[in-house]
Amino acid sequence: MGSGTSVRLAGELRQTQTLAPHMMQGLKLLAKSLPELRAEISAEMSRNPAIEDVDHPLEMVLSEVSRRDNEENREPDYPEDDFEPNRNYDEEAAERRQHFFDSQVKTETLQEHLLAQLPLSDIPRTDWPLVETLVGDLDDAGYYKGSLPDAEMVFGKTEAEITAILAKIMEFDPPGCGARTVKECLLAQMDSLEDSPYEDDVRAIIEHHLGDLEAGRLAETGKALGLTEAQLASALKELRSLDGRPGRQYASERERVEYVNPEVHAIKRDGHWFAVTDERSLPDIKLSPAFARLLQDPAQTAETKTYVKERIAAAQAFKEAVFHRQKTVQSIAQAIFDRQQDFFEYGFKALKPLTEVEIAKTVGVHGTTVSRTVRDKYAATPKGTIELRRFFVTGVKTSGGATISQDAVMDALRDIVAAEDKAAPLSDERIAEALKEKGYPVARRTVAKYRDRLGIEGASARKRV
Repeated sequence: MGSGTSVRLAGELRQTQTLAPHMMQGLKLLAKSLPELRAEISAEMSRNPAIEDVDHPLEMVLSEVSRRDNEENREPDYPEDDFEPNRNYDEEAAERRQHFFDSQVKTETLQEHLLAQLPLSDIPRTDWPLVETLVGDLDDAGYYKGSLPDAEMVFGKTEAEITAILAKIMEFDPPGCGARTVKECLLAQMDSLEDSPYEDDVRAIIEHHLGDLEAGRLAETGKALGLTEAQLASALKELRSLDGRPGRQYASERERVEYVNPEVHAIKRDGHWFAVTDERSLPDIKLSPAFARLLQDPAQTAETKTYVKERIAAAQAFKEAVFHRQKTVQSIAQAIFDRQQDFFEYGFKALKPLTEVEIAKTVGVHGTTVSRTVRDKYAATPKGTIELRRFFVTGVKTSGGATISQDAVMDALRDIVAAEDKAAPLSDERIAEALKEKGYPVARRTVAKYRDRLGIEGASARKRV
C-alpha cells in the first residue's frame, strides 16, 4: 500500500422505528372487520394447541345467541334418532368450523382476486405480508386509501420501498389497482394502448390535462397538444377505454358485513347514547389446562416443554390482542357517539364536522389507530346500520359563519332538485346559486361532486318532456 493511501472505517448510526410482534398483531386485528376477526380467531384456535377447542357457535348470529340464552332454563329435548353419543369431539368441532366457512359469501372480492396473483408475481415472499396489508387498504374502486407512514412504521420500510410495491400491485389484473390518484391509475393501464397511434396523446392528457377535461376545456386541451378536433376526439375515445375505477367489477369486502350483525350497538341511557360492543358473537378464547399440564409432566423432553411454553405465550398474547382490539373499538366508537349525539335523533343532516385527528386526541391514540378502527366496522343505530367512518364529515361554512356538515348541504341539494321543473331541470351552476341563496356558498364543481354522491343525474338526463 502506498504511503499516500489510507483506509478509514466510519460508523453510522441510523434510527428506525419498528413495532414489536405483539404490537403488529394488535394492528392486524384492529384492521379486521367482525367476520374477518371471527375467521382469524378460528384459524388461531386450529393452529395453536394451547387454546382449548371450546363449544362456541361461530356461525350463530346475535339473534340466535339471544334465543339460546332464553331457552337455557327449558327442559332439554330428547335426542334425534340419528344422535351419536360417541362421536369424537374434534370431529364435531371441525364440522362447526367448516359450516362457518361454508356459510360465508363466496363471491370473489377485489382483494381475493389480487392476492391470488401474488404467487405468480416477482414480489419477494418476504414482502407478501406487506402486500396483503396494502391490498386490504384498497377501496371499492381499487384506490389505496391506507396510511404510508403507518405501513412504514409497521414493516420498517421507507416510503419509496412501499410505493414500489404499490407500483407492482398496479400491474396485477385489473391494472391500476393500488393507485393513489386517478392519474396513477390511468397511467398504469397505458400498456393496453401500446398499438394505438394516439398513445402519446392519451398519456399527455392524463399527465397534464385531466383538470382541463373535468372543467370542460376541450378546445384548450386540443390546442395545447397541437391536435385537430378529430384527433382530440379519437384520443379521448382511447382514454375512455381505460377504467378510472378498476376495482368496481369485483364484489366489495363490505358487502360481506351485511350478512353479520354489527359489532357496535347504540344504546340510549338517561338521555345519552352509548357505544356497546357485543362479545357473545365471538368465540371464547380459553387456554387448555391439559396442554399446560405437559409442563409438569416429567416424561416430556426439554424441547417439548419449550414448545409448550411458546404456544402458551402465543395464546395469551393473542387473547390479549383480541381483548385490546375490542376495548379500542368501543372507546373510539364512544368518542364518536359523544360528538355526534344529534345524529341519533335527527339523522345524517345533524352530523357535525368531525375528523379522525380530533377523535385520536380525545381517546389518546395515534390517528392511524382511529383510521384502522373505523374501517369496515359497523354500528347498529336508530337510523340504520352505519359504518363508523361515516360519522366523519368535513365542514362547510355558511354565509353566516357557522360550520355545517356536507350532509346538510346535500340534503338541501336534494330538496332543490326535487322541487325543480322537470321540463327545465337546473344546471349545476343554477343549483350552486340556489344553495348560495340558502346560505350555503359552494362551487359548481362541489355541486357536481355532491350530486354524484347522491346518485342524481345531470340536468340533461333529468329532463322530462
